[in-house]
Amino acid sequence: MPIPTIPTLNLIGPGRLGRSLARLWHDTGLVQIGAVAGRHAKRCVAARDFIGAGTPMVDGPLPPADLWLIATPDDAIAGVATGLAADTALRTGDIAFHCSGALASDVLAPLQAIGAHTASVHPLKSFAAPDTAITSFDGTFCACEGAPDALQCIAPLFDAIGARRFSIDAEHKLRYHAAAVLACNHLVALMEAALRCMEGAGVDRDTAWSALQPLVAGTLSNIDRNGTRAALTGPVARGDKQTIRDEIDATRSLAPELGEAYRVLSLVALGLAPPENGLTRDDISAS
Repeated sequence: MPIPTIPTLNLIGPGRLGRSLARLWHDTGLVQIGAVAGRHAKRCVAARDFIGAGTPMVDGPLPPADLWLIATPDDAIAGVATGLAADTALRTGDIAFHCSGALASDVLAPLQAIGAHTASVHPLKSFAAPDTAITSFDGTFCACEGAPDALQCIAPLFDAIGARRFSIDAEHKLRYHAAAVLACNHLVALMEAALRCMEGAGVDRDTAWSALQPLVAGTLSNIDRNGTRAALTGPVARGDKQTIRDEIDATRSLAPELGEAYRVLSLVALGLAPPENGLTRDDISAS
C-alpha cells in the first residue's frame, strides 16, 4: 500500500517525546494527526491541545492510519505491538515505528508479521520540556535502524524538522543507549555527586554550582577541541596514587555510592592516562 503525500499519523503514547514530534510534523504540514491514544484521558487531551490536532482516544478501536508512532515507555512497546496485531489495527504496508533508544525495531515483530513495515528512530535529545524541544530540535542527531522500506518513508519526516540521521547496528543498540544515558542522565547524577561533595566540604549548593559550572563547560570544550585523552587532567592523569585513595575514602565517608562512583570513574580515567605515570588498576581497586 503506497503512503499518501500527506500521510495520517496515529500517536500511541501522549508523552513528551510523542507530542513533540507530532507537533513538529503537524506544524510543518507533513502529516495529518489521527488518534492521540493512551491510557489516561487527560493526558491524551493535553497532548492533542499541544499538538493542535488529533482525536484523543483511550478506549475503542483506533482509526486507520498510514504511520503509527508507538511512543510509550519502553516496557509497554512490546505489549502495544502485540495488541495492535491482535486487533488487526494496521493494514499491509502501514509503517510502525518507535523512538526507544534501548529497544531495537524487532520489538515490533508482531506488526511486521501482519504486513506492516517497522523501524526505530531515536533522537539524541532531552524532551523534558516539549515547549523547548520543539524550538531546538533542528540539528538533533537521530539513530536509525529497521526495515529499509520503513526508513525510506519516515526519513523525510525527520529530515524536514532538522534531524541529522545516522545508522546504528540493532544488535548492539543497548550499548548505544548506554552511551546516551552516561552522557546525559548520568551526567546529571555525576553533577549531583559533585554538589554533595561540595556540601560535605561546607560549600552551599548555589555557590558550589556557580563554581563548578564553568569547570564543567571548560572540560566539555576541551573534549570537543582535543578529545577525551588530551582533556583528562587531575590525580589519575598525574598518577597521584595517594590522593586518589584518600579521596575515595573521603567521598565514601559521605555516602558509599559517592566513593564507589569516584573509584569506578577513576578506573575508566586510567584508560586515558599516560602509562608513564605508573598508576595501575590495583592502585585504585585496592582502596
